[in-house]
Amino acid sequence: MPRGLSKSPTSNKLSVTFFLLLMAYAFFVSCANFYERTNFTPRNTVRHYSGNEEKSNNDSNYKYNESLLQEGFYFPKSYKEIVEITHVHAFTIPLIIFVMSRILSMTLIRDWIKITIYSAAFAGIIMNLSGPWLVRFKSDVFSISLISSYFLLGICFTALISIPMYEMWFKPKETEM
Repeated sequence: MPRGLSKSPTSNKLSVTFFLLLMAYAFFVSCANFYERTNFTPRNTVRHYSGNEEKSNNDSNYKYNESLLQEGFYFPKSYKEIVEITHVHAFTIPLIIFVMSRILSMTLIRDWIKITIYSAAFAGIIMNLSGPWLVRFKSDVFSISLISSYFLLGICFTALISIPMYEMWFKPKETEM
């Protein structure tokens, strides 16, 4: 059996390439969505999750009001909203990273590089999933952690996509001995 992605059949290379390109696009859209809401600033991240009224631990008065949003008023995210956000992301982000990690595992790069990328991705996932909870219910300081998770995951996505792509399409094929 051939070792390394560069020796894979073209059909496998195309399948993996299309998947990786779609994941690059999906991550771009995710970052654009977060940027649109927060501008990647701690102040706007806190406003997005905690609202811009005086902090209140009583969510019973929470009501959505479109006219107040148009005036620049932001409601704090309720417990239920954060559970819904976390529910979707807790399943999809680890699954996507796992699949991309399996693709990376088929490359011929050194194991310590793979382990570093896997560990950084795991840390980024934990930071990203816990961030909304920590910002909303603990401290505004955690907004920096949430923003950092996007940059950390961005670095990981870049590695998880570019290393296999390079090996599949640009790395010279070694001759069999």
